[in-house]
Amino acid sequence: MAHFLDIALSCIRRGWFVHPLKPCDKVPITEHGKNDATRDEAKVQAWWADMPKANVGISCAPSGLCVLDADHGLMSMEDFIAWRDRNGLPVTYAVRSGRRPEFGVQSYYAGHLKDGKFELDGVSGDIKSAGGLVLAAGSIHPDTKEKYQVIVDAPIAPVPDIVDKSRKQRMDATGKREWALPVHDGEGRDDFLTQQAGRMRNVGASEVILRAHLEELNSDPAIMADPKSDEDLDRIARSVARYDVPAPDIEVTIGNHEPKPKPPGYPRTLRETLEAEADDVVTSRESMIVNWRGLFHTKDDVLNCPEPTYFIQDFLQHEAICGIAAPVGQRKSLIALNVARSLCTGEPLFGFLPVVNRPSRVLYLCPEMGLISMSARVRNAGLTDCLGGTLLLRSMNFGGLDLMDLNKEALKDSVLILDTAIRFVEGDENSAKDMRIFSDMLFGLQRLQGPHGAIIILYHSPKTTKDAFELTLENCLRGSGELGASLTDCWGTRMQEPEKGWDSLNFISHVKVRDYAGPKDFEVFCDKPTGIMSRVGDPDVAAVLVSKKSGPKIDPEKVKIAQAYIRANPKMTVDELVASGRTAGVDYKRGWWKDRRREVRLADNAGQSGSVLKSD
Repeated sequence: MAHFLDIALSCIRRGWFVHPLKPCDKVPITEHGKNDATRDEAKVQAWWADMPKANVGISCAPSGLCVLDADHGLMSMEDFIAWRDRNGLPVTYAVRSGRRPEFGVQSYYAGHLKDGKFELDGVSGDIKSAGGLVLAAGSIHPDTKEKYQVIVDAPIAPVPDIVDKSRKQRMDATGKREWALPVHDGEGRDDFLTQQAGRMRNVGASEVILRAHLEELNSDPAIMADPKSDEDLDRIARSVARYDVPAPDIEVTIGNHEPKPKPPGYPRTLRETLEAEADDVVTSRESMIVNWRGLFHTKDDVLNCPEPTYFIQDFLQHEAICGIAAPVGQRKSLIALNVARSLCTGEPLFGFLPVVNRPSRVLYLCPEMGLISMSARVRNAGLTDCLGGTLLLRSMNFGGLDLMDLNKEALKDSVLILDTAIRFVEGDENSAKDMRIFSDMLFGLQRLQGPHGAIIILYHSPKTTKDAFELTLENCLRGSGELGASLTDCWGTRMQEPEKGWDSLNFISHVKVRDYAGPKDFEVFCDKPTGIMSRVGDPDVAAVLVSKKSGPKIDPEKVKIAQAYIRANPKMTVDELVASGRTAGVDYKRGWWKDRRREVRLADNAGQSGSVLKSD
């Protein structure tokens, strides 16, 4: 993963200021984006140690760069050289962007100009300088996944006058370019459509709405003399939708005045967002009839769908709605606390599931627990340094919280934990209609989180699960099956021997699987002072749920024989133990052998856990 770090270091050695961007994207990761750009090698090393796949962004202004980013009009290296020489542009360092199939070129010059659009001899694009950002060579284009490539490795030339003269000069009162309609091929059709979509994005339009609006413009011969292809409209809508909706200017009012309505773009609550989307659906219905393709995934969406990415490898995906289900008193809250601890500290979950990405924050909502109990658990788990920063808590002492009041500012890139989800359900958990409303609310929260967020809901299982022979989605979630259908995945858990209190292990099983299998069924030991859980047993052998109906434990001598045999053959399945035991005169059924294996593992863990926990 040193590739992107090497790119960043090579840039700062050229004197350029860099900062990390999301992998395969142009979106900054740090809080202040390009304003955090630096040439400090130690800081750069630390950034890419935490985010080894991050694209490398170059902030043009502090780097003293003016980059002429030619997006359209060139189709080959020969075209570029001919255009450059024909217009008197000096030879300078140049990078081919990841744009395809066109031949996008970024020519680097020394100097400063105001950012803007340019058109020169049939080639158009952007001037990126005073406030500009470019991806360094070797970075990955977000749409095509192609690398940016150095095509001219020459010294940086001073910015020539012709670059400033190529700037588009015709502007309207808002500073936007005026257009002579209808727009013809060769007159900047992409720029025209991007500008129109940008105006709608500035007031909060989604990608679907942008695409429908572009379709209307493109199909009107009075506006577009030469219509663009569906693929081009898809690309423009997708590109514009990547930009955040601008935040409003803050207004301070002195005196007793009525509060002003929130301007477009203000971080809306989930309630406001859903109301606005409902209005958008109504106003765009006719557009969607025309642009019926917007109701479906594009070919590019399907063929370039990425592999699942994780917060916690093989346990918690990005964009997941993940369930943790158990009967009352079976430690699901402690499991959730262990998940929160790993997300905040970066330590592997249960000692073996690595944290590969950390959220901006963990929002833990627990209206079933008082602040005293929650505070004790957080202190015991060693999370006091995270409080108020990466870990934000809300207990029953704070009163109820309507999830509809959460907004994007709080939710973006977060992991939201609901302990338990039933406290946020309005209606009957056995009603498919009521649970569908709750599921839709979860999907709404997920959209506000963005692609690097997740939701974890804790949910009660039926009482009969305590006596189940196996854990399934059906016996882990009580109430309507509508909730289970909406989950990305679900983990079921049960204390193996609850009568033993803290000495009981917890059995954990991945009872709903969608995009990944996860680990085999496993068991965890819970340390009494801290509540920190760690896996026990052989990772190559699936753990077995102890049956509460396995019958009496009879004949102590045969019990000893069975236990010795299990220790000698730790990888044997229960069925193999039953068959082997029968030939040795220990003729008992599966439940009896399950309990013997449980006793062996619990005894072995008791002998080892003291030293392990002590060393921690």
